[in-house]
Amino acid sequence: MIRRYRLGSGRAYPVSLPVVVTEPLVRVQGLEKSYRRGRRIVSALSGVDLIVPRGELLLVMGPSGGGKSTLLNLIGGLDSPDGGTIRVAGCDVTGESGRGLDRYRRDHIGFVFQFFNLIPTLDARDNVALALLARATPWRESRRKAEELLESLGLGERLGHTPAEMSGGEQQRVAIARAIAGDPVLLLADEPTGDVDAVTTASIMEMLVGLNRSRGLTIVAVTHDPALIEYAHRVVTLRDGRLEG
Repeated sequence: MIRRYRLGSGRAYPVSLPVVVTEPLVRVQGLEKSYRRGRRIVSALSGVDLIVPRGELLLVMGPSGGGKSTLLNLIGGLDSPDGGTIRVAGCDVTGESGRGLDRYRRDHIGFVFQFFNLIPTLDARDNVALALLARATPWRESRRKAEELLESLGLGERLGHTPAEMSGGEQQRVAIARAIAGDPVLLLADEPTGDVDAVTTASIMEMLVGLNRSRGLTIVAVTHDPALIEYAHRVVTLRDGRLEG
């Protein structure tokens, strides 16, 4: 219990109030992951513990091969750990498999990748609309929502353009629109500015900060670029599979 006081008649009266405990959005405990490379077993993650509160923009930094992308893939349900637990929005990710993981990714997670992963034969609107179709949204409504989202992100003039007709920064903004189209509770970004220049990097990060503030969207981004530090609420470092700081 916490105790607060009201003032009245010159006296202080104690008032007992219940403590409200908010469960973090992401809770990772004792996470372990290894890979086989030839005859060697390489440890990617060694007993990683991580808590991410709702609404945080967290930056995971560290050298290449330190385990950053592995951590992101495990939280996103794209891979399975060898040990430990992952809970996201009350969902026991490590206890899910098959269709359960499909639903988890569909209903909870948005992904942004370094190389955009857009479908080259589709224009910007249809790349985003596909994410809504996966949630059983009718095609016409999916395209309408995709248009509205792209316009809100400053891409109204690129609706009918294919990825080859857009700059790297524009492609990444389309990829971000696709990632948030289904209103995920958690956005996972793997080197989101790794394939663009410094000016575009600032534009993309300002967009992510805007989504974090306006939507309360929780974001976990991994990077090796120290220029991104100024945009984050908190920074942790993964080195040799272990979390520092």
